Amino acid sequence: MERKEFLKTLGGAAAFAVVFPCLGGCSKSEDSSTESATSDLPFSIDITDPSYSDLADNGGYIIKNNTVVAKDLSGNYVAATNLCSHEQKRKVIFQNDEYYCTEHGATFDLSGNGKNSEGSGGITIYKTSLNGNVLTISA
Repeated sequence: MERKEFLKTLGGAAAFAVVFPCLGGCSKSEDSSTESATSDLPFSIDITDPSYSDLADNGGYIIKNNTVVAKDLSGNYVAATNLCSHEQKRKVIFQNDEYYCTEHGATFDLSGNGKNSEGSGGITIYKTSLNGNVLTISA
């Protein structure tokens, strides 16, 4: 008996039950950068620490605890999740005074609002406060 004849004898529901588990092998594999939406907040950094030297210049940024911490072009410290709302990948960076996802080009303003169709879901923005040389990022 050929496969087609066999499936006809089973009926639609039974054929689906037999074939459905095999379909999982064709699905898109998860990217290792896909993670939950949580960041480890609050946290603080000493901006004079050499490992955070990218924050010395306007437009510079670092990524720490799943958070993009940046110094905008006006000299203000800003922070947001690095988890893009488009496909839930941790690919958000800071570029040209906006948040940018390197995966598919989603862009977000400093308030977390999407600026294009890929960024329409927005991203979470965090509070920043500077006390001396210590920058604190909190929800």
